[in-house]
Amino acid sequence: NSALLQNLQQCSSCPSAAEIPALVLLMAKTVGRNKQGSGATAQQNNARKTVNSEKNVIEETVTAVRQLIGESIKDATTEQQRLLSPFSIHYSQNHIRPEFQDGRKIAESAESICSQELAPVPSHALEELKDVGVPADCQWWLLKPPFPAIDVIQWRIKLREEDGTQMFDSAGNDLYGEREWYTLDNRRLHCLQQAAVALYPKEVRVPVNVVRQEDGTCREFRKFRSVDRGRSIRVGHRDAPDLPKWCWRLEVGLPEEVLPAGTPLPRQGRRRERSSWVARTGSRKDRYEDDEPEENNIWDLVANASLFVLVYAAVRLLFALWRHFSQRGQLLNRTEDLV
Repeated sequence: NSALLQNLQQCSSCPSAAEIPALVLLMAKTVGRNKQGSGATAQQNNARKTVNSEKNVIEETVTAVRQLIGESIKDATTEQQRLLSPFSIHYSQNHIRPEFQDGRKIAESAESICSQELAPVPSHALEELKDVGVPADCQWWLLKPPFPAIDVIQWRIKLREEDGTQMFDSAGNDLYGEREWYTLDNRRLHCLQQAAVALYPKEVRVPVNVVRQEDGTCREFRKFRSVDRGRSIRVGHRDAPDLPKWCWRLEVGLPEEVLPAGTPLPRQGRRRERSSWVARTGSRKDRYEDDEPEENNIWDLVANASLFVLVYAAVRLLFALWRHFSQRGQLLNRTEDLV
Protein backbone atom coordinates (compact mmCIF):
# COMPACT_ATOMS: atom_id res chain seq x y z
CA ASN A 1 0.00 0.00 0.00
CA SER A 2 1.29 3.48 -0.92
CA ALA A 3 0.44 5.01 2.45
CA LEU A 4 2.22 2.23 4.29
CA LEU A 5 5.30 2.53 2.06
CA GLN A 6 5.48 6.29 2.67
CA ASN A 7 5.40 5.77 6.43
CA LEU A 8 8.11 3.14 6.20
CA GLN A 9 10.27 5.32 3.96
CA GLN A 10 10.05 8.18 6.47
CA CYS A 11 11.50 5.89 9.12
CA SER A 12 15.32 5.84 8.77
CA SER A 13 15.54 2.96 11.14
CA CYS A 14 13.31 0.30 12.59
CA PRO A 15 10.09 1.65 14.13
CA SER A 16 10.04 2.28 17.79
CA ALA A 17 7.74 0.52 20.22
CA ALA A 18 5.36 3.50 20.13
CA GLU A 19 5.07 3.40 16.33
CA ILE A 20 4.32 -0.33 16.01
CA PRO A 21 0.61 -0.19 17.06
CA ALA A 22 -0.11 2.57 14.54
CA LEU A 23 1.57 0.61 11.73
CA VAL A 24 -0.34 -2.54 12.62
CA LEU A 25 -3.62 -0.64 12.60
CA LEU A 26 -2.82 0.89 9.22
CA MET A 27 -1.98 -2.51 7.75
CA ALA A 28 -5.24 -4.03 9.07
CA LYS A 29 -7.32 -1.26 7.47
CA THR A 30 -5.50 -1.69 4.19
CA VAL A 31 -6.03 -5.45 4.10
CA GLY A 32 -9.73 -4.98 4.97
CA ARG A 33 -10.26 -2.55 2.10
CA ASN A 34 -8.54 -4.94 -0.31
CA LYS A 35 -10.77 -7.81 0.82
CA GLN A 36 -13.91 -5.71 0.41
CA GLY A 37 -12.85 -4.69 -3.08
CA SER A 38 -12.11 -8.26 -4.15
CA GLY A 39 -15.38 -9.47 -2.62
CA ALA A 40 -17.42 -6.89 -4.55
CA THR A 41 -15.61 -7.82 -7.75
CA ALA A 42 -16.36 -11.52 -7.18
CA GLN A 43 -20.04 -10.75 -6.61
CA GLN A 44 -20.19 -8.75 -9.81
CA ASN A 45 -18.54 -11.57 -11.73
CA ASN A 46 -20.97 -14.10 -10.28
CA ALA A 47 -23.91 -11.87 -11.20
CA ARG A 48 -22.62 -11.56 -14.77
CA LYS A 49 -22.18 -15.33 -15.00
CA THR A 50 -25.74 -15.87 -13.73
CA VAL A 51 -27.18 -13.44 -16.27
CA ASN A 52 -25.18 -14.99 -19.10
CA SER A 53 -26.22 -18.48 -18.02
CA GLU A 54 -29.91 -17.49 -18.01
CA LYS A 55 -29.53 -15.92 -21.44
CA ASN A 56 -27.93 -19.09 -22.78
CA VAL A 57 -30.72 -21.24 -21.32
CA ILE A 58 -33.41 -19.01 -22.80
CA GLU A 59 -31.72 -18.89 -26.19
CA GLU A 60 -31.34 -22.68 -26.25
CA THR A 61 -35.00 -23.19 -25.31
CA VAL A 62 -36.27 -20.62 -27.81
CA THR A 63 -34.18 -22.21 -30.57
CA ALA A 64 -35.45 -25.70 -29.80
CA VAL A 65 -39.08 -24.56 -29.65
CA ARG A 66 -38.79 -22.54 -32.85
CA GLN A 67 -37.48 -25.54 -34.72
CA LEU A 68 -40.73 -27.38 -33.99
CA ILE A 69 -43.52 -24.77 -33.91
CA GLY A 70 -42.19 -21.98 -36.13
CA GLU A 71 -39.74 -19.13 -36.28
CA SER A 72 -41.94 -16.73 -34.33
CA ILE A 73 -43.17 -18.10 -31.03
CA LYS A 74 -45.73 -15.33 -30.68
CA ASP A 75 -47.11 -16.12 -34.14
CA ALA A 76 -47.18 -19.81 -33.19
CA THR A 77 -49.45 -19.09 -30.23
CA THR A 78 -51.88 -17.24 -32.50
CA GLU A 79 -51.79 -20.18 -34.92
CA GLN A 80 -52.87 -22.48 -32.08
CA GLN A 81 -49.58 -24.35 -31.71
CA ARG A 82 -48.15 -25.12 -28.30
CA LEU A 83 -46.37 -27.67 -26.09
CA LEU A 84 -48.21 -30.23 -23.97
CA SER A 85 -47.27 -33.21 -21.85
CA PRO A 86 -48.28 -36.46 -23.60
CA PHE A 87 -49.73 -37.58 -20.27
CA SER A 88 -52.23 -34.68 -20.28
CA ILE A 89 -53.69 -35.75 -23.66
CA HIS A 90 -56.31 -38.50 -23.75
CA TYR A 91 -57.53 -41.00 -26.32
CA SER A 92 -60.82 -40.52 -28.14
CA GLN A 93 -61.30 -44.22 -28.97
CA ASN A 94 -61.02 -47.55 -27.16
CA HIS A 95 -58.98 -49.47 -29.70
CA ILE A 96 -56.15 -48.90 -32.19
CA ARG A 97 -54.40 -51.17 -34.63
CA PRO A 98 -50.75 -52.05 -33.94
CA GLU A 99 -49.57 -50.49 -37.21
CA PHE A 100 -50.13 -47.38 -39.31
CA GLN A 101 -51.75 -47.40 -42.73
CA ASP A 102 -48.36 -47.71 -44.45
CA GLY A 103 -47.62 -50.89 -42.44
CA ARG A 104 -45.14 -49.34 -40.03
CA LYS A 105 -45.42 -50.75 -36.52
CA ILE A 106 -46.38 -48.45 -33.67
CA ALA A 107 -43.51 -49.81 -31.56
CA GLU A 108 -41.00 -48.88 -34.28
CA SER A 109 -42.35 -45.35 -34.53
CA ALA A 110 -42.21 -44.94 -30.74
CA GLU A 111 -38.56 -46.04 -30.67
CA SER A 112 -37.66 -43.55 -33.42
CA ILE A 113 -38.84 -40.54 -31.38
CA CYS A 114 -35.88 -38.34 -30.41
CA SER A 115 -35.68 -36.19 -27.28
CA GLN A 116 -33.67 -33.12 -26.28
CA GLU A 117 -32.81 -32.26 -22.69
CA LEU A 118 -33.28 -28.59 -21.87
CA ALA A 119 -32.13 -26.67 -18.79
CA PRO A 120 -34.60 -25.07 -16.36
CA VAL A 121 -35.96 -21.72 -17.48
CA PRO A 122 -36.31 -19.18 -14.64
CA SER A 123 -39.93 -18.26 -13.99
CA HIS A 124 -39.17 -14.54 -14.32
CA ALA A 125 -37.76 -15.15 -17.83
CA LEU A 126 -40.78 -16.97 -19.31
CA GLU A 127 -42.36 -13.94 -20.95
CA GLU A 128 -42.77 -15.36 -24.47
CA LEU A 129 -42.41 -19.02 -23.50
CA LYS A 130 -45.04 -19.52 -20.81
CA ASP A 131 -47.97 -19.20 -23.24
CA VAL A 132 -46.45 -21.92 -25.42
CA GLY A 133 -46.31 -24.45 -22.57
CA VAL A 134 -42.64 -24.39 -21.51
CA PRO A 135 -42.31 -25.58 -17.87
CA ALA A 136 -40.61 -23.27 -15.38
CA ASP A 137 -37.79 -23.92 -12.90
CA CYS A 138 -37.27 -27.60 -13.73
CA GLN A 139 -35.20 -29.74 -16.05
CA TRP A 140 -37.35 -30.93 -18.96
CA TRP A 141 -37.23 -32.93 -22.18
CA LEU A 142 -38.62 -31.98 -25.59
CA LEU A 143 -39.85 -34.85 -27.79
CA LYS A 144 -39.12 -34.70 -31.53
CA PRO A 145 -41.31 -37.30 -33.28
CA PRO A 146 -40.70 -38.36 -36.92
CA PHE A 147 -44.39 -37.89 -37.76
CA PRO A 148 -46.55 -34.74 -38.01
CA ALA A 149 -47.78 -33.07 -34.84
CA ILE A 150 -51.06 -34.44 -33.51
CA ASP A 151 -54.25 -32.38 -33.40
CA VAL A 152 -55.73 -31.85 -29.93
CA ILE A 153 -58.95 -30.27 -28.75
CA GLN A 154 -60.33 -29.33 -25.35
CA TRP A 155 -63.51 -31.36 -25.13
CA ARG A 156 -66.06 -32.58 -22.62
CA ILE A 157 -66.47 -36.22 -23.52
CA LYS A 158 -69.76 -38.07 -23.05
CA LEU A 159 -69.56 -40.65 -20.28
CA ARG A 160 -70.16 -44.27 -21.29
CA GLU A 161 -70.59 -47.62 -19.60
CA GLU A 162 -68.16 -50.48 -20.14
CA ASP A 163 -70.33 -51.78 -22.98
CA GLY A 164 -70.22 -48.41 -24.72
CA THR A 165 -73.76 -47.28 -23.93
CA GLN A 166 -74.16 -43.64 -22.99
CA MET A 167 -74.72 -42.62 -19.36
CA PHE A 168 -77.58 -40.38 -18.22
CA ASP A 169 -78.65 -38.84 -14.94
CA SER A 170 -82.00 -39.43 -13.25
CA ALA A 171 -83.60 -36.66 -15.34
CA GLY A 172 -82.43 -38.18 -18.61
CA ASN A 173 -79.71 -35.61 -19.28
CA ASP A 174 -76.41 -36.62 -20.86
CA LEU A 175 -73.45 -36.96 -18.47
CA TYR A 176 -70.17 -35.33 -19.50
CA GLY A 177 -66.65 -35.33 -18.11
CA GLU A 178 -64.47 -32.32 -17.40
CA ARG A 179 -63.00 -30.23 -20.22
CA GLU A 180 -59.71 -31.95 -21.07
CA TRP A 181 -57.28 -32.42 -23.94
CA TYR A 182 -58.28 -35.14 -26.44
CA THR A 183 -57.00 -36.20 -29.85
CA LEU A 184 -58.25 -38.12 -32.87
CA ASP A 185 -54.66 -39.17 -33.69
CA ASN A 186 -54.73 -42.05 -31.24
CA ARG A 187 -51.90 -44.13 -32.66
CA ARG A 188 -49.50 -41.22 -32.70
CA LEU A 189 -50.50 -40.32 -29.14
CA HIS A 190 -49.72 -43.88 -28.10
CA CYS A 191 -46.21 -43.51 -29.54
CA LEU A 192 -45.68 -40.23 -27.69
CA GLN A 193 -46.88 -41.65 -24.39
CA GLN A 194 -44.53 -44.61 -24.75
CA ALA A 195 -41.61 -42.21 -25.28
CA ALA A 196 -42.68 -40.17 -22.25
CA VAL A 197 -42.92 -43.32 -20.10
CA ALA A 198 -39.27 -44.09 -20.95
CA LEU A 199 -38.28 -40.66 -19.53
CA TYR A 200 -40.56 -40.76 -16.46
CA PRO A 201 -40.53 -39.01 -13.94
CA LYS A 202 -38.88 -36.20 -15.93
CA GLU A 203 -41.02 -33.39 -17.32
CA VAL A 204 -41.75 -34.02 -21.01
CA ARG A 205 -43.34 -31.79 -23.64
CA VAL A 206 -44.34 -32.36 -27.27
CA PRO A 207 -45.55 -29.88 -29.94
CA VAL A 208 -49.26 -30.14 -30.84
CA ASN A 209 -51.80 -28.36 -33.04
CA VAL A 210 -54.70 -26.99 -30.99
CA VAL A 211 -58.12 -27.26 -32.67
CA ARG A 212 -60.93 -25.00 -31.54
CA GLN A 213 -64.26 -26.54 -30.67
CA GLU A 214 -66.12 -24.59 -33.36
CA ASP A 215 -63.78 -26.05 -36.01
CA GLY A 216 -65.14 -29.58 -35.62
CA THR A 217 -68.21 -31.31 -37.02
CA CYS A 218 -70.65 -33.86 -35.73
CA ARG A 219 -68.92 -36.60 -37.72
CA GLU A 220 -65.56 -36.03 -36.02
CA PHE A 221 -67.00 -35.61 -32.54
CA ARG A 222 -68.95 -38.88 -32.78
CA LYS A 223 -65.59 -40.64 -32.76
CA PHE A 224 -65.20 -39.89 -29.05
CA ARG A 225 -66.19 -43.36 -27.88
CA SER A 226 -63.83 -43.99 -24.98
CA VAL A 227 -65.39 -45.75 -21.98
CA ASP A 228 -62.78 -44.52 -19.45
CA ARG A 229 -62.41 -40.93 -20.70
CA GLY A 230 -59.35 -41.74 -22.77
CA ARG A 231 -57.14 -42.97 -19.92
CA SER A 232 -56.28 -46.26 -21.64
CA ILE A 233 -56.17 -47.83 -25.07
CA ARG A 234 -56.39 -51.40 -26.36
CA VAL A 235 -53.82 -52.30 -29.00
CA GLY A 236 -54.34 -55.08 -31.52
CA HIS A 237 -56.60 -56.29 -34.27
CA ARG A 238 -60.28 -56.22 -33.45
CA ASP A 239 -60.81 -59.93 -34.16
CA ALA A 240 -58.20 -60.90 -31.55
CA PRO A 241 -59.72 -62.01 -28.22
CA ASP A 242 -58.85 -60.22 -24.96
CA LEU A 243 -56.89 -57.29 -26.35
CA PRO A 244 -54.39 -55.98 -23.77
CA LYS A 245 -55.17 -52.60 -22.23
CA TRP A 246 -52.33 -50.06 -22.12
CA CYS A 247 -52.31 -47.19 -19.60
CA TRP A 248 -49.30 -44.96 -18.97
CA ARG A 249 -50.01 -44.75 -15.22
CA LEU A 250 -49.82 -48.52 -14.86
CA GLU A 251 -46.66 -48.59 -16.98
CA VAL A 252 -44.81 -46.28 -14.53
CA GLY A 253 -46.16 -48.00 -11.41
CA LEU A 254 -48.92 -45.53 -10.47
CA PRO A 255 -52.49 -46.57 -9.58
CA GLU A 256 -55.29 -45.94 -12.02
CA GLU A 257 -56.78 -42.47 -11.86
CA VAL A 258 -59.96 -42.02 -9.84
CA LEU A 259 -62.30 -40.13 -12.15
CA PRO A 260 -64.86 -37.65 -10.77
CA ALA A 261 -68.57 -38.02 -11.36
CA GLY A 262 -69.95 -36.61 -14.59
CA THR A 263 -71.80 -33.34 -15.04
CA PRO A 264 -75.33 -33.45 -16.55
CA LEU A 265 -75.91 -31.23 -19.57
CA PRO A 266 -79.04 -30.88 -21.71
CA ARG A 267 -78.95 -32.40 -25.16
CA GLN A 268 -77.86 -30.15 -27.98
CA GLY A 269 -78.59 -30.18 -31.68
CA ARG A 270 -76.10 -31.71 -34.07
CA ARG A 271 -73.62 -29.56 -35.91
CA ARG A 272 -74.02 -29.83 -39.68
CA GLU A 273 -71.56 -27.30 -41.06
CA ARG A 274 -68.24 -28.34 -42.49
CA SER A 275 -65.29 -26.38 -41.21
CA SER A 276 -61.69 -25.47 -41.80
CA TRP A 277 -60.59 -28.30 -39.49
CA VAL A 278 -62.28 -30.88 -41.73
CA ALA A 279 -60.70 -29.32 -44.79
CA ARG A 280 -57.28 -29.26 -43.14
CA THR A 281 -57.37 -32.77 -41.68
CA GLY A 282 -59.13 -34.20 -44.71
CA SER A 283 -56.53 -32.85 -47.11
CA ARG A 284 -53.60 -33.99 -44.99
CA LYS A 285 -52.79 -37.45 -46.33
CA ASP A 286 -49.57 -38.58 -44.76
CA ARG A 287 -48.25 -42.03 -44.13
CA TYR A 288 -49.04 -41.78 -40.42
CA GLU A 289 -52.75 -41.14 -40.94
CA ASP A 290 -54.62 -42.24 -37.82
CA ASP A 291 -58.19 -42.17 -39.13
CA GLU A 292 -59.51 -45.72 -39.16
CA PRO A 293 -62.97 -47.31 -39.03
CA GLU A 294 -64.34 -47.91 -35.55
CA GLU A 295 -67.47 -49.62 -34.28
CA ASN A 296 -69.43 -46.37 -34.42
CA ASN A 297 -68.51 -45.86 -38.08
CA ILE A 298 -69.92 -49.31 -38.92
CA TRP A 299 -73.19 -48.41 -37.28
CA ASP A 300 -73.17 -45.15 -39.22
CA LEU A 301 -72.88 -47.14 -42.44
CA VAL A 302 -75.79 -49.36 -41.40
CA ALA A 303 -77.88 -46.31 -40.55
CA ASN A 304 -77.05 -44.61 -43.83
CA ALA A 305 -77.83 -47.77 -45.80
CA SER A 306 -81.15 -48.16 -44.00
CA LEU A 307 -82.01 -44.54 -44.73
CA PHE A 308 -81.17 -45.03 -48.39
CA VAL A 309 -83.38 -48.11 -48.59
CA LEU A 310 -86.29 -46.24 -46.98
CA VAL A 311 -85.92 -43.27 -49.30
CA TYR A 312 -85.63 -45.55 -52.32
CA ALA A 313 -88.73 -47.52 -51.27
CA ALA A 314 -90.68 -44.30 -50.74
CA VAL A 315 -89.72 -43.04 -54.19
CA ARG A 316 -90.68 -46.33 -55.79
CA LEU A 317 -94.01 -46.27 -53.96
CA LEU A 318 -94.76 -42.74 -55.13
CA PHE A 319 -93.83 -43.68 -58.67
CA ALA A 320 -96.06 -46.76 -58.55
CA LEU A 321 -98.98 -44.69 -57.24
CA TRP A 322 -98.48 -42.07 -59.89
CA ARG A 323 -98.35 -44.73 -62.59
CA HIS A 324 -101.46 -46.45 -61.21
CA PHE A 325 -103.55 -43.28 -61.13
CA SER A 326 -102.19 -42.20 -64.49
CA GLN A 327 -103.24 -45.46 -66.13
CA ARG A 328 -106.62 -45.28 -64.41
CA GLY A 329 -107.16 -41.78 -65.74
CA GLN A 330 -106.32 -42.87 -69.25
CA LEU A 331 -108.77 -45.79 -68.93
CA LEU A 332 -111.56 -43.46 -67.82
CA ASN A 333 -110.88 -41.13 -70.72
CA ARG A 334 -111.13 -44.01 -73.20
CA THR A 335 -114.39 -45.18 -71.61
CA GLU A 336 -115.88 -41.70 -71.94
CA ASP A 337 -114.86 -41.55 -75.62
CA LEU A 338 -116.54 -44.87 -76.33
CA VAL A 339 -119.73 -43.77 -74.61
